[in-house]
Amino acid sequence: MKKINIIKKSDEFSSIIKKRNGVANKYFILNIENNDSNIPKFGITFVKHIGKAVTRNKLKRRTKSIIDNNKNIYQKNKKYIIIIKKEAVDITYQEMEKQLISIFKKGEQYEK
Repeated sequence: MKKINIIKKSDEFSSIIKKRNGVANKYFILNIENNDSNIPKFGITFVKHIGKAVTRNKLKRRTKSIIDNNKNIYQKNKKYIIIIKKEAVDITYQEMEKQLISIFKKGEQYEK
């Protein structure tokens, strides 16, 4: 994932999450907001405390990899905040990919 696609500012994260415009499943919460530019933006965060830094970084790397490998699952004019739940620590990469793709599809239907 390129730096241009990453949401870093705390106030941007907060504003998207406060709107509560999104969907959830057992492993993820996906908040969605319209974006003025034609560049998709992503923010990845966690619920409260999930393991140590090694675990959190592993989950972030996996999530970014899934997003990079499945460019057809998201829209170009949106901002996405992906909140990873504690249950996601114990799943395999393939299961994580399946669940993340399903929540993006669910979010796409939710937006219409």
